[in-house]
Amino acid sequence: MKKLALLEAVLFTSSEPLSMEDLEKNLKLKKEDIESLLAQLRERYSSPGTGIKLSETGGYKLIVKEEFMDNVGHLTPHADLSRGLLRVLSIIAYHEPVKQSEIVKVIGNRTYDYIKTLEMRGLIKSERKSRTKLLKTTPHFEEYFGAKREEIKKLAGVKNEEDNSS
Repeated sequence: MKKLALLEAVLFTSSEPLSMEDLEKNLKLKKEDIESLLAQLRERYSSPGTGIKLSETGGYKLIVKEEFMDNVGHLTPHADLSRGLLRVLSIIAYHEPVKQSEIVKVIGNRTYDYIKTLEMRGLIKSERKSRTKLLKTTPHFEEYFGAKREEIKKLAGVKNEEDNSS
C-alpha cells in the first residue's frame, strides 16, 4: 500500500508527465511493479466519485477530470496562457492544420505575436505554405493539456473524418 501511495504522490507533485523510466528511477521499483500500481490507480480514479484521473498522454500524471475544469480552471497551470493565446490556440487545435492568414482575418495582426509565443512555448509548430504558414499543434500541446488531440476535438464536438463519411 505504501508503494501505491508513493506513486500517487510522485504523479501528483510532478509538473510534467513522467515516463516509465522516470518512475522506475524515482520509485526504485521494477517496470512490472509500476505497471501493476498504475493499473490500481487507473481503477481508483475511473470512479465517478473522484475529481482527478490518471493521464497517460506523453507519460503519466494525475490531472483534473474535464467535467471539473470549469470550477477549478483558474487554479490550473494553463492559467498562465492569456485569453488571446488560448483563443488562437483553440482555433489551431480545432481546425488544424490551419493557415495563419485565416486566423489573422478573424483576430487581426495580434495573431502574429500570439503565434510566435505559442511556438516559443512549444505548443504549436508552423511550416511555410506559399506566403503564409500552416499551423498545427505539437505533442507538447497534448502533454500540457493532459489529453490527446482526438479527445479534445471530441469534447469540442468535432467529428473524425471517418465519422463524417457515414
